[in-house]
Amino acid sequence: MTETPLPQRRRTPAAGDPAVTAATAARARTELATGILMALVPCSAETARRLLQAAAEEAGTTPQESAGAAVALLSGQDGPTPVQEALRTAMRRARSGPEQGAGARLLPRPDVLREHVARFRALRREVLAAPGDLALQRALDDAVYTLCVMMGRRTPHDALKAAETLAGAQQQPSQDDGDA
Repeated sequence: MTETPLPQRRRTPAAGDPAVTAATAARARTELATGILMALVPCSAETARRLLQAAAEEAGTTPQESAGAAVALLSGQDGPTPVQEALRTAMRRARSGPEQGAGARLLPRPDVLREHVARFRALRREVLAAPGDLALQRALDDAVYTLCVMMGRRTPHDALKAAETLAGAQQQPSQDDGDA
């Protein structure tokens, strides 16, 4: 009777391995930076990751270094670095989307619009307080998408401006009626 050799177990890197620790830290920093950009720009998670990539390319560095610059930007660490300047430029570009012509569209009810803008602002504050929280990032991502659809705008920044303008214009007459 011959013994069959046991299959060799694949060796997985240990949790204490410096390469694993560095990769985990880089991934966490990227998720943190994604949340920060989602709240600051505002934008979706996908757009935030593209902004990190664009800033890295413009500064001639890695996306991980760009993520570190985003975290430093929020915490107010260090002076402006070339990576932070590239990140600010990418953020400005994201805020200024393509021009949209005025078209006929249905506008949301004022109470629904004000409720959604308030929810969006609350989520934005929560993500800034805990930018690494993936559940909050997903909730903000949904709120950004819904705001863009409600306002018929391509960029969240434009949608938020339009919603605030519209909510303010719709709220004014009711305030004036109560004062008279």
